[in-house]
Amino acid sequence: MQLSFDLNALDVSVFVVDVEDGGCFRIFGMNAAAERETGIVSASIEGKLFEEIFEPNLARTLSERYTSCVRTRKAFQFEELGSLVSRGDWYRTTLSPCLDPVTGDVSRIMAISQNITAIKKIQLELKSFAFTDALTGLANRRAFDQEVENGCAEAGYTGRSFSLAVADLNGLKRINDTLGHRFGDEVIRLVGFALKEALMPNETVARVGGDEFYLLLRDANRTALDMRLARLRAVVGSIRPSDVYSESFAISAGGAVWHPGDDVYEVLAAADADMYLEKALQSRQE
Repeated sequence: MQLSFDLNALDVSVFVVDVEDGGCFRIFGMNAAAERETGIVSASIEGKLFEEIFEPNLARTLSERYTSCVRTRKAFQFEELGSLVSRGDWYRTTLSPCLDPVTGDVSRIMAISQNITAIKKIQLELKSFAFTDALTGLANRRAFDQEVENGCAEAGYTGRSFSLAVADLNGLKRINDTLGHRFGDEVIRLVGFALKEALMPNETVARVGGDEFYLLLRDANRTALDMRLARLRAVVGSIRPSDVYSESFAISAGGAVWHPGDDVYEVLAAADADMYLEKALQSRQE
């Protein structure tokens, strides 16, 4: 059964592209919904090659996607920020190959593009909720693990080491017992903010529970790491949150250097042990 219908009857953007010899793609046209979405009149681009319409990088990207559709003869779907609109909307586009009934070759490709901005915003909000500590707004343990995984993957190309650190706020129980848990929560927020402000680019601090923080630092050797930990202790020690609490705050902080090939959990355990060793030494000094 041969089916034909007016694409202008569809309330979703449709672009039709002809496949030419030599891997060239020529715009056949787009429907009324696509004109409304992009603000482009179909007649102004009909019969033109990608290279005649779009800037070089966009034309190259589109050609690669359409070429993949031609090569596989299968539908190809992707999500991206709209390249033909300036308002930052997200789109899910499906490239559907149309086969020549005689040769079986892909002669035309229909691109159906749906605006998914509302869905994407919800996804991003859910992701933010899932990867954010509610009290401090910092990364949580799930987000920290992801950052460490990314750091390990990056090291596979760069060969660079990094450090993992554990910091624990000293005396939180005394603060809670003296001024209440609400003030204690404010102290945790202040310490978390101070640690975040002290980070370098591509570093991460996460609150992983109670008064404990994990950090991914770009220090690649023990000497540099010890200097960073000393600076972090000094930053927290300089916090002055309120006249009602005159004592300075302090953290116990320990760390370990991760080298390509090391087990992340063993390095994190070493950092944790280093932190507890320092805490024990501070307790004996008190």
